[in-house]
Amino acid sequence: MKKALEQLERKVEAEGVTDANLKAFWRLVTRAKMQKEISDDELKRIIELRDKIFEKKYPRFLSLWQGLALTGIGAISGAFLVLYALQSVNVFVFLVASLLLLAGMHPWGHWIAGKLVGVNYEYFYLNGPAKFQPCLKIDYRDYLKVSFDSRMIVHASGALATLLGAFVLLIAAFMTNSFEIRGIATVAVVVVIATGAVSFAGLASGDLKRARREGRLKKLYLKRNIRFG
Repeated sequence: MKKALEQLERKVEAEGVTDANLKAFWRLVTRAKMQKEISDDELKRIIELRDKIFEKKYPRFLSLWQGLALTGIGAISGAFLVLYALQSVNVFVFLVASLLLLAGMHPWGHWIAGKLVGVNYEYFYLNGPAKFQPCLKIDYRDYLKVSFDSRMIVHASGALATLLGAFVLLIAAFMTNSFEIRGIATVAVVVVIATGAVSFAGLASGDLKRARREGRLKKLYLKRNIRFG
């Protein structure tokens, strides 16, 4: 493991962040997860490599607390705007409010789950199809030290928070007689479920794909330990 990390460090230094180097890095991360213990030196090298790779692809956008404040304000504003839209039967406001609420709940789901299992976050960066979605950069030292189950919870929490928000919107929408508002809420639930299903099936990157990966690694880890330990 140590030799492989040293070789990859030299390649990244010489070639930069290439697809081949990225794949090699994630293979090493998987190897590290499958070990019973990760040495401090290995952990330090993995974190340094990941930071070097990650920060070139996803530069810092906001500090952790700035990002939590922004998304929290967005979610709370979205919730109040939903109430206003329902009372005034304003379809456009309901649409905007729904987007604010769901976008704000997602990172907060990750952050709360992380606090519960002992995983911290470092800062916010922008990701998504239009590089506009605020996302949390995980503290990899914490992440690699917790159990497979904890990592599954951390990954799945954002998608589950978004799904919860979508169902809240649906319930709220059916308190009105507006077919347009009901339609927007129904579409939101369908899109969130479909996106999660595609991710879980491994057809696209996402929270549930990562959660399922950790579940598979846990099974392999347990089989290996039963067989050899």
